[in-house]
Amino acid sequence: MPHCIIEYAAPLKNKISVEDLVDIVFTATAESGLFDVSSIKARAIEVAYFKTGATEQNFVTTTIKLLPGRTVAQKKALGEAVLAVKQSQLKGKALLNVEVVDLAEAYFK
Repeated sequence: MPHCIIEYAAPLKNKISVEDLVDIVFTATAESGLFDVSSIKARAIEVAYFKTGATEQNFVTTTIKLLPGRTVAQKKALGEAVLAVKQSQLKGKALLNVEVVDLAEAYFK
């Protein structure tokens, strides 16, 4: 744990390196010091069909799912760190956001 799920607008596929994006999100998560690196999972999902407001805007959104137990400050720092590395790689190419959420107690693997 955690699961880092990166969703990106399909038109970005030829404009960005998805592999690099997964790497930087993974690395920022590892560098947070909140997790054993062997437990971090990161993946990217291309979104072919989407609507974003009045005009089509490309996006890269990252959801980081955690088991409960981190403080609000820890989750905020993690989210800000991941957003910062995404901004450094993707500035001006897409709308960027990060959401850090606790998994429900009913998570099983």
